[in-house]
Amino acid sequence: MTYTLYDGTVAVVQSILKTLSHILHQAEQQQADASSTITSALLEARLRDDMYPLSDQVRLATQFSENLVARLTGREPITLGDAPTTFAQCYERIETVLKTANAADKEVVNAAGDVVEPTKIRPTVLVDVSGAAYAHTMALPNIYFHLTTAYGILRKEGVPLAKRDYYVGFFPLP
Repeated sequence: MTYTLYDGTVAVVQSILKTLSHILHQAEQQQADASSTITSALLEARLRDDMYPLSDQVRLATQFSENLVARLTGREPITLGDAPTTFAQCYERIETVLKTANAADKEVVNAAGDVVEPTKIRPTVLVDVSGAAYAHTMALPNIYFHLTTAYGILRKEGVPLAKRDYYVGFFPLP
């Protein structure tokens, strides 16, 4: 069995989003008896003052994931909008992107790896990049960064997460 672009991109995005959903559920479970003020504070928590809050980590992880799946399937990405303000909105965003990832055709994704097209790397800068280069040098590093930062924020805020929680989406552990 050959390892493909689909395996290294769409399947990875699915795993990352499952992990993101899991760690958010862990946080929400801990907050279950807390008021909405505390829940709102958790979504606004940051690692550092100059970094985005948890809600924006979810926004960026999901939008980068959607952009990647769209790029590799030859369609325009869905614009997911502003940062979520509730856990329910976080899960809705994640499920929206998981649906598009689950619908991605493996053959289409694998063929997109060598397709070079103009890619926005900053609001006013376009660079010609292949689908594979976009996936592995731009999209996936960003998606992993925002997942890891979300995990770090939740740990900092006292959510009892362990390394196994980070791996849940990649391979279920007993």
